[in-house]
Amino acid sequence: MEVKKIENEALNVVYKLIPYINILFNNDISIGLLDREKCLYYKPGKDLDLHISEGDNTTLPQVLEVIKTGKEKVEIVPEHIFGVAFKSCVFPIRDNNDYIAGVIILSFSLAKHNTMTGIVESLVESISQISQGINEVTIGVQDLASMNADVFKQTTEANSKAKDSNQIVGIIQGISSQTNLLGLNASIEAARAGEYGKGFSVVAKEIRKLSNTSKESIDKIDTIIKDISVSIESINENLSKTNEVSQNQSAALQQISASLEQLNSTSKILEDLAENQ
Repeated sequence: MEVKKIENEALNVVYKLIPYINILFNNDISIGLLDREKCLYYKPGKDLDLHISEGDNTTLPQVLEVIKTGKEKVEIVPEHIFGVAFKSCVFPIRDNNDYIAGVIILSFSLAKHNTMTGIVESLVESISQISQGINEVTIGVQDLASMNADVFKQTTEANSKAKDSNQIVGIIQGISSQTNLLGLNASIEAARAGEYGKGFSVVAKEIRKLSNTSKESIDKIDTIIKDISVSIESINENLSKTNEVSQNQSAALQQISASLEQLNSTSKILEDLAENQ
């Protein structure tokens, strides 16, 4: 920056500080120094230019307001005015007699700030949607585990009843065996009776036939019940494994949900910081 002498001492002191202000803000700031009549110095920022030139009359409304009231003015200027949104800070410069000799205008582009704010807001929204989805999945997994537990209980009861049926089949098998033995004894006695035992012999044959038929049916029933029992035990085993997987998934989802909640809190802090810059 070209070094020049400004007559007013207060303005001259501020003018000499401008290079350090630039360094402080990494040269990403628009700086204007004005007295009560004209612009004494102006340097645009990297992506912000207020189109002020040295020597221009002091006509900016916010400058005139600060000179009149002696109070600093900070405002956000929307994008449509200068092509980029920025934060404008106008500070009065007083001399030793408390006379307002002029103002310094510091303008900060909000382009990066707005971009960062948009990213943070998008991040917060995405995390919120993911958290909601994971909560729904967690509830679904927990419901599935509960249903698995109910089915496991029902199949256990069914398996118990199947074992009770095995006892009944055993009893019927014993009756069938005794009936067969009774038919055999009846046939022997009919043979001994000779001609007089022919009618009884027919009855004995029917008894043995019924016994054999009952035995075949009972054997089939026994096989079916055993197959059902094996199937139920297999279902129980698979349900037990599924339930274990569901519980592990539920625990993992809850941990992910807790991590997302923490990330969401961090994102909201970033959002607040971005808004308050």
